[in-house]
Formats: sequence, C-alpha cells, structure tokens
Amino acid sequence: DLGMAFQLANIARDVVPDAETGRCYIPAEWLSEFGLSEGTIAAPASRAKLAAIAARLVALARPYRASARIGAAKLPLRSRLAVLAADAVYGAIGERVVDLGERAWDSRVRVSKAAKAALFVKAMARGMANPEVHPRTGLWTRPR
Repeated sequence: DLGMAFQLANIARDVVPDAETGRCYIPAEWLSEFGLSEGTIAAPASRAKLAAIAARLVALARPYRASARIGAAKLPLRSRLAVLAADAVYGAIGERVVDLGERAWDSRVRVSKAAKAALFVKAMARGMANPEVHPRTGLWTRPR
C-alpha cells in the first residue's frame, strides 16, 4: 500500500515533466473528463485542470498511506520508523503539490531537510502509538 501511495504522489508531482518526455500515467478517463489529452498536459493553459487531477491523485493516496501505517505497526521498530518516515515525506510531497495548485510544476516539489527532520520526529511519535484502523475497502488488491 505504501508503494501505491508513493507512486500516486510521484505521478502528481511529476505529471508535467513526465508529459514533456512523452510519458503519461493519468487514466485516459480522467484526461477526457477534464478535456485534456496526453499532448495538452504540459501546456501552461492546462495547469488548473492538472491541479484538480493532482488533488484527486493525492486524495487517492491517502487511504493507501493509512493502510500502510497499519502494516508498519507490525514491523520491528527500526523498519517501522523507516516506513513511517517515508510515508510522511511522500505524503508531504503530495500535500505540497495540492497546496501549490497551478504552481506545483513551476519547479520540482521537494521537502527540505528541516521539514524531513520534523516529519521524522512525527514518524517516531506515530511509531510508538497504535495506528488508527482503516478498512481496506476500495483499495487495490493483487489478483489471486
């Protein structure tokens, strides 16, 4: 689940640079819904629509992140902290993309070292507590 959340955050952050190199990871249905095509994603005029798509991607990542925190609670402490810190950093990247809206692709969204340190402290606190239980209803599951 954490891998899914990472990918969704990365897609939201990198949608314009990806489009500029001929890659598109946005579902065709979403592009159609917003009146976009793979060829128009990188256009500055598409930024408002891209911001809405990015917000949808980040919203889609949130339940995967919550589910990953449940799984992380079962890991040994050191591994748990690594997973929770990574969750916090990638979550912050996605949330920053949402906060920036149309400006999210003016430069690459990053998390500063200071912010990473603060997120690690939060991850440590989260690692000591029991995670909130969230059902996996609606989350992707590998076919059997």
